[in-house]
Amino acid sequence: MMAPLPAPARPGWLAWTRGHAARLTGACGIVAVLCAWELLVGLGGVDPTYLPPPSAVAAVLPGLFLDGPLMADVRASLSAVLSGTLIACLIALPATVAAHLCAPLRWLSAPIVELVRGIAPLALLPAFLLVFGLGTRSTVAIIVWVAWPPLFINVLAGLDATDRRLIEAARSMGATTGWLLLTVYMPSVAGHFLAGLRLALGSAWLAVVAAEMLGANAGIGFRILEWSQTFHITAMYGAIVVIGVISLGLNGVLAWASAMSTRGQAP
Repeated sequence: MMAPLPAPARPGWLAWTRGHAARLTGACGIVAVLCAWELLVGLGGVDPTYLPPPSAVAAVLPGLFLDGPLMADVRASLSAVLSGTLIACLIALPATVAAHLCAPLRWLSAPIVELVRGIAPLALLPAFLLVFGLGTRSTVAIIVWVAWPPLFINVLAGLDATDRRLIEAARSMGATTGWLLLTVYMPSVAGHFLAGLRLALGSAWLAVVAAEMLGANAGIGFRILEWSQTFHITAMYGAIVVIGVISLGLNGVLAWASAMSTRGQAP
């Protein structure tokens, strides 16, 4: 009986294309939207005074970073987002472990998490401004509010999904609760934590723009509002584009980290 012939090797570019089909399709979608936007403005479908074409927005972006205040605004917004998300992690992770280990705490925390998730952060922004005042503190506080529930929910799901056989095996060898958390739970929960972090950062990025529009004197949200009121429309759209690019970049980094954390794990 003859051995089967080996499958013909695929060209390198074809293999690369198939391996990155999702990314290429997403990039094509973005390009298509930009081309449609440019075409719509060019054909006179909308007034370029109020909706400038992407080419005009791209032309002003280097000046906004090099000679304008946009770089400082990006740093201010990113600093608030990262600080608020870090504080949310410091709150959510110990609370999640406690809820996993103690059933009464889980019952107590469940309605609190749902209550926090159900209240729109913009509805609470005036209250945060009254309590924390204008500036960075109220912005960071609203980010903490929106960021900790997705972290709590996802990490708790990861703790609950940890293989019981690994836990029992570690306990049979005398592992303490702390050792279990470090050696068994943490590797199992990594993917869930990164998924929760993606959701938390997405919510934080939305919240920081709204908070900066109402209660800050720096940041991308503040700058967008200022440029809209002073009729710097092209610059305003440039700042909006920067928001989308930063959000896309943060999500991409966390998606890559999540894929790396699950690589090699058994399905």
